Amino acid sequence: MLGDLNNKIIGGKKIISKTLSLRTVESEISVPLLKTQTKYKNVEIGSYPFFKQGKIGVSLVLRGENLISIKKCTNEVLKFINKKKIKIIKNN
Repeated sequence: MLGDLNNKIIGGKKIISKTLSLRTVESEISVPLLKTQTKYKNVEIGSYPFFKQGKIGVSLVLRGENLISIKKCTNEVLKFINKKKIKIIKNN
């Protein structure tokens, strides 16, 4: 069924993704996260709350097409996370 679409579907640029899982709640990071998102318009930041092993947390997923922008945005997020002394569970 998809064979007819081979000449119609065009691939786009590769999307780069960075995930930070934190031991915090969304309300604690919402203001600095909004400021960061406003500054880096070419990076999408998703915030996904979770509950694992009886503890709450938030995974932040940063996505975009430009590796340099992803790295700069990640560094800015890490600055306010460290300033607030939020525990990083996973950084990949």
